[in-house]
Amino acid sequence: MKLIVGVVLLFVVTHGVLTDQQVEFIKDEQTLKKSNLVAVLPKLGKQFYIFFQIKLNSFSHGYRSVIHLTLGEDNVKYGDRIPGVWIYEQKLHVAFAISGNKNEYFFSKPLPLNEWISVAISQHTHPFDPTFEVFINEDSVYQTKNLNQKEFTNINVYAGDPWYEVQDGSIKHFLIFDFPVVTKKSLKKDAIQKKMFGLKS
Repeated sequence: MKLIVGVVLLFVVTHGVLTDQQVEFIKDEQTLKKSNLVAVLPKLGKQFYIFFQIKLNSFSHGYRSVIHLTLGEDNVKYGDRIPGVWIYEQKLHVAFAISGNKNEYFFSKPLPLNEWISVAISQHTHPFDPTFEVFINEDSVYQTKNLNQKEFTNINVYAGDPWYEVQDGSIKHFLIFDFPVVTKKSLKKDAIQKKMFGLKS
């Protein structure tokens, strides 16, 4: 399953706080850093789309932080992982608040080193199919119903959180949209990025 992103409203990062204009969190490649607060998001609605690309330089034992959206703590209350993303034992670990569980999680298959990997995390609120979904390199790798979708406010957005050692690697094109997404099988990665975002792989 591939992604098509419609017309979106972005937020501008201004001194770590988002306003209501259009821009990315992180555009160009930068090294992941521990405790790297890149923005404070006023709202994350029930429908959203999160996208970033990562390049992994090496693997280590234990959890290594990539991005983390939180109401303030690592894993204390519903909304502290919306989502949290780590690398663990060569796999992508994605945790989110799903159907009353503050730490529902998914592990991917092992990931490669020294290659750009595209990750997208989305949720929509269709009344008969309120779905949370994870994509890696455009392919749907995890999908589940979220029967307790919530709107969250005042969210800290980290590219490398304060609670875990950071993943050895880089991140670019880190985007968060508060809007619904549509899926379709026929669209390619380059078409998505160039037509919808104007990004370069």
